[in-house]
Amino acid sequence: MPEHDAQRLFTEARLHGLRARVCEDVDPLNRYLPPQVAAMAREVAECLEVPEPATT
Repeated sequence: MPEHDAQRLFTEARLHGLRARVCEDVDPLNRYLPPQVAAMAREVAECLEVPEPATT
């Protein structure tokens, strides 16, 4: 069931990334997640960053 495992891994990474972004606590992801999950969680968190408004 490798396909199922990949989906579970991706879902877990998304949830950790969402939680890290909401808590603004992205740095510690590497301490408690496997490297592959931490990397994907960071990508999710980066996508959720709110861009700063442009100054004119």
